[in-house]
Amino acid sequence: MSLPEHINAIRTFTYSTDNFIDDVAMSNEISKDEVTTDMLTDWIKDWVAEDMSSPLSRHDIVFQDENGGEL
Repeated sequence: MSLPEHINAIRTFTYSTDNFIDDVAMSNEISKDEVTTDMLTDWIKDWVAEDMSSPLSRHDIVFQDENGGEL
């Protein structure tokens, strides 16, 4: 077996947009239909920063080779 040329380490957090749409719409004084992806990502960036800085365990990270195959 040959070793991969590169190893990618990916840490993923999933945020349900349903949890944020109402707050984003109210904050921007717009309807829920007017909320954009950029508005949502701006809204959750503080949660992302906090989650990304939390301690790691082996189970929190997905390791992939250069072709996206899980290691």
